[in-house]
Amino acid sequence: MKQIWVIVVIFLVFNINAQDFVYNYIDEYKDIAVEEMNKTGIPASITLAQGMLESNWGRSELARKAKNHFGIKADKSWSGKTMKWEDDEYHKGKLIKSKFRKYKSADQSFIDHSEFLANKKRYEFLFNYDVTDYVAWAKGLVKAGYATDPKYASKLIKIIEKYGLYEYDLKYIPAEIASAKNKNKKSDSYTLSFINKAKVIIAHEGETPKSIAKKLKIPVKKIIKYNDNVKRRYHKFKEGEVVYLSSKRKKYYGSDAYHTSSKGETLVDISQKYGINLKYLAKINKIKYHKKLKEGQRIKLKPFPSRAGNTVIASNNQNTEYLFDAPLTPENH
Repeated sequence: MKQIWVIVVIFLVFNINAQDFVYNYIDEYKDIAVEEMNKTGIPASITLAQGMLESNWGRSELARKAKNHFGIKADKSWSGKTMKWEDDEYHKGKLIKSKFRKYKSADQSFIDHSEFLANKKRYEFLFNYDVTDYVAWAKGLVKAGYATDPKYASKLIKIIEKYGLYEYDLKYIPAEIASAKNKNKKSDSYTLSFINKAKVIIAHEGETPKSIAKKLKIPVKKIIKYNDNVKRRYHKFKEGEVVYLSSKRKKYYGSDAYHTSSKGETLVDISQKYGINLKYLAKINKIKYHKKLKEGQRIKLKPFPSRAGNTVIASNNQNTEYLFDAPLTPENH
């Protein structure tokens, strides 16, 4: 009986320690990951998951001695210091040491990781993906040849979902929006927020898609595309009206199963309110887009089913909060 208790205690201590260094890593590097996301558009969740996986949670020799958390090798374009380390390079059947980039700090490694992806032509297509679409980014990295491991994408996704790293993607504030936000005039300031994981701002009275696009330095066609209630560039918004800056989701991440319509409401109105893709909303309810709904009519929202290990606990139609089970045991990579 004593032996069993000793084994249980050892297991619990190991599990607690495992959780400690995992969460310590996240806590130490989440801010630099978000900062780099706002500069470049690379999801913070992807950056953190790559750093965790590539550096074995900051414990690899390369991470400890060279502050290199992403396993970036020193090619001809690198003029900084280097460190030789055995990785996956062979010569005449023997594993040899490769040159890797060496940094003064881990933060420099995170910054260089962003620049590495942003400046390489083969990664260009990744920046067409939404910053909250970590699945597309993970698979895209493999497609672009970032890693030779065929399970690399699934490993990143597993880490992101297990630790809820996608919540840091919701802190995305592009540089141009941050700049507009800091201006003195009320008509020039915006606060970026999220509805169902889609980026939104709140319009001011009399603004148009064209005027907003000009202030934020984005194509006006994007505002028209993302907002189903807008058909032309000179559409006038009302004070407080929601304006989407990214596509609405086909899956609803909130906890409400239905929406009860008010008099004169349409699916377009509900789509704008909940951030759900209009065509998807029409399909699951078998209703035409612009048909006025009956007062009190129940419209399906079809909440996003919780994944194993994640439990939805709250929603205010803006951001959904999650609880998470115990973390993964880190894998060597």
